[in-house]
Amino acid sequence: MAAKPALLDRTVEEFRRTLTEIGGQPSSADDAEVLGRRAAMVVLAGGAWERALGELLTSAEARVLLGGISREGLRQRVLSGSVIALRDDAGLIRYPRWQFDSASGAPFGAVKRLNEVFSDARLDSWTLAAFATAPQPELGDRTPVDAFGDTDLEPLLLSAHRAVAELKR
Repeated sequence: MAAKPALLDRTVEEFRRTLTEIGGQPSSADDAEVLGRRAAMVVLAGGAWERALGELLTSAEARVLLGGISREGLRQRVLSGSVIALRDDAGLIRYPRWQFDSASGAPFGAVKRLNEVFSDARLDSWTLAAFATAPQPELGDRTPVDAFGDTDLEPLLLSAHRAVAELKR
């Protein structure tokens, strides 16, 4: 991909302006280098996770998909385990699009079942999301997401229990 110096210059200027606004001036050349590298990695990490996990919805987008429910309604679905929420390092919460049926917008029932397996093992939602988007041998090398609509969820649950056991070793 060819570099676009004008866009890079604009990015650097906005970074500089934002740092000045929030009082985040580095105190040395080493601090400046670390801060610049960290900022670039944080920005690009979100895109890397989205490429790995698929589309990540905001709270507003998830609430609309769920029929216009309230923030509290979405929070209750997360607490019950029927919806997966991912909190990033910046504190933003995102919701993987794949957990919602494309026809109805409702969360797949398999999500709650997987959430139970992973939370019982004290594994976080990021680990569950990574599992859900990776091919699994018990599913004929399909991803768990591809199996959400299956009538028989036993292979999916078997896969989840095996993956959890491997992670807990």
